[in-house]
Amino acid sequence: MMQSRASRTMTISQAEFLRSLSPLRRYYRIEIDETAAAVDIFHPTFRAVLQLRLNKPLKIGSLSMPSLQVDFQFKDSDRDEVAKFWSRFDLCFRRGGG
Repeated sequence: MMQSRASRTMTISQAEFLRSLSPLRRYYRIEIDETAAAVDIFHPTFRAVLQLRLNKPLKIGSLSMPSLQVDFQFKDSDRDEVAKFWSRFDLCFRRGGG
């Protein structure tokens, strides 16, 4: 079992971020504390605590995009479970484009 941390800055609103986590419910129990801007994601061999912090919006010319700092703390999780989580998490936020 391991403890580790990671951080990502994402161009998404907090509300949209929380909605985008829905597909993870197939694999994990998710508890959201919107007041504390915290998300607890877990199952028997995995636990991640996400802390959400709003940043100043990113501005590119007249375009303004929300910016959200997401700090991840993995507790009592093995490497394979953390790797599975990252794959699943990234799929939740993959957007079409081209």
